[in-house]
Amino acid sequence: MQQKLNLFKELFSPYTNISILHINNSLDLIDSALEEVRVQNEGNIKYISFVDENSAKLKATAREFEYIVLGDILSFCKNQEMILKLMYKALENSGNIIILEKISNDNRYELLDLLENVGFQAPNCIELFDDVYIFTAKKMHHWDNGL
Repeated sequence: MQQKLNLFKELFSPYTNISILHINNSLDLIDSALEEVRVQNEGNIKYISFVDENSAKLKATAREFEYIVLGDILSFCKNQEMILKLMYKALENSGNIIILEKISNDNRYELLDLLENVGFQAPNCIELFDDVYIFTAKKMHHWDNGL
């Protein structure tokens, strides 16, 4: 498992003073890895516990985070597109979104399409952990909604 967590940490570029938002639905699989990324980069993590869709409705300023990590929340949200648009706004230009979803949710292709429709670039699905998909995508400046 430690090897898989080390591979997960490679999704994060070494930005000094990194800013990460982590909205988590009791999927504590990556908490220790995120904390290591924060410490190594002298950064900050804003944790939000997911209770319902309202938990994911941010009041963040535009371009506040370099990374947003969603831990098994989208399948519990009726308006996934709106949630992803809020995350898009909260990301720095060239920021990354990382979404963990249980494989049992059976929403792999739906989420890949949704990420692309919202304006994220290079959506990808990684099968690193046994029961969880990892989706990654990037917000690009001057692409789609990247301003």
